Amino acid sequence: MLVKDAVEDYLHYISVVDQKSLKTIASYHNDLKQYECFLTNTALIDRIEDVNFAVLQEFVGELGKVRKPSTVNHMISTLRTFHQYLTFTYPQMIDPTLYLHNSRIGSRLPKYFNEKDIIKLLDDFGDSDQEIFDHAILELLYGCGLRVSECCSLTLNQMHLEQSFLRVIGKGDKERMVPMNQRSVKIIRQYFDLVRCNWAVKRSPYVFINSHGKPVTRQYIHTMIKQKLREEGLDESLSAHSFRHSFATHLLDGGADLRVVQEMLGHADIATTQIYTHVQNKRLKQAYERFHPRSVKEEEK
Repeated sequence: MLVKDAVEDYLHYISVVDQKSLKTIASYHNDLKQYECFLTNTALIDRIEDVNFAVLQEFVGELGKVRKPSTVNHMISTLRTFHQYLTFTYPQMIDPTLYLHNSRIGSRLPKYFNEKDIIKLLDDFGDSDQEIFDHAILELLYGCGLRVSECCSLTLNQMHLEQSFLRVIGKGDKERMVPMNQRSVKIIRQYFDLVRCNWAVKRSPYVFINSHGKPVTRQYIHTMIKQKLREEGLDESLSAHSFRHSFATHLLDGGADLRVVQEMLGHADIATTQIYTHVQNKRLKQAYERFHPRSVKEEEK
C-alpha cells in the first residue's frame, strides 16, 4: 500500500467510522502529513510496508532536533495509533512502533496563583461592558477549572445557572459535570443581562461572544490575561492555564478528594491529577524547613 493511501485510509476511518472531533482529526492530519512527507522525500519510501523501526527512529530523531519533547511524544502517539490501525485492518502488515519509546520530559510543577493574589485579581474589575466580559471569563476559568479551549467553545445549552453547574465537553469529546460557585453564577448573569444581550447581533450558541457577535478566541483570552497580570503587578509567567492549576491546587488544599478533583478536571488518568499533590508536598516541605526547629541546617547553627 502506498504511504499516501495508508494515510488517507486512516484519516477516513477516524472521521467517518470513529467520528473523532474536528480538532482531533486536524491534529492527526497535520502529524501524518508531516510523517508522509518524511517517508517519501527523505527516507525515499513509497510503500508503508517498507517502514521499519530504524526509519521511525530516524524520523523521531530529526523531529527531536527542532521540537519540544512533548511535541515529539504527541507525534509518537499518533504514529502508534496509525500503525496499530494498519496492522489490525491489514493483518499482513507488521507494526514498526512496538519498541518506540517516548522522549523523556523533565518534570515541571504547574504554576498557580496563591489565594490572596487570585482574589485580588478577580475583585478588581470595573463595570464597563468589556470588564464585565473579561471578569466572567476569568471567574469560569478559576471557578470551574476550564481549559481555555473549553471556555471558548462553551455553548448556552451547556450552562445551567439555576442548578449551578456546567456540562463541559473536554478532550476527546468527553463530557463532565462541573459545579459553579455563586460568585461565578452572579457574574455570568450580569454578563448575560448587561452585555451579551447587546452584543448578540445574530443568534449565537456560544456563551462568550465579542462585541461583533463572534465567539471569543483563545488568543484574546491569553492576551487579556497577560495585560491583567501586568496591571495588577502579578507574576507575568502565569498564564490562562494557571487558573485551572489554581482551581485544582486550592481544592486539594481545602481537603477535596483527589478522585473528585480528577473528575472535575476531566483527567482520564489520575496520574495526571497527582501532579497537584506534588505541589502540595513541595509547599509542605518548604513550610517545615522554614518553621520546624529541627530543620535548621547545620551551617546556620
